Amino acid sequence: MAIDERIASYSDKELATLRENVERLALSGSTPQKLEAERLMPLILAELAERKARTPPKPARKTVAAKKPSAAKKA
Repeated sequence: MAIDERIASYSDKELATLRENVERLALSGSTPQKLEAERLMPLILAELAERKARTPPKPARKTVAAKKPSAAKKA
């Protein structure tokens, strides 16, 4: 099975590692490696975007207001 067919089955960590490797090869790889990196990068970015879209949004964080000292304690 070709790597582009396996991208969807990778874990988030594996996909992140693959992206780092593809970025590195695009910059410093041999000509065939650069061509393969250029072919794979859009597929990786599309998979990352799809996963982000499927992730439910985080609930808004509730902040608690600081309590002011009451005037009754000033006696």
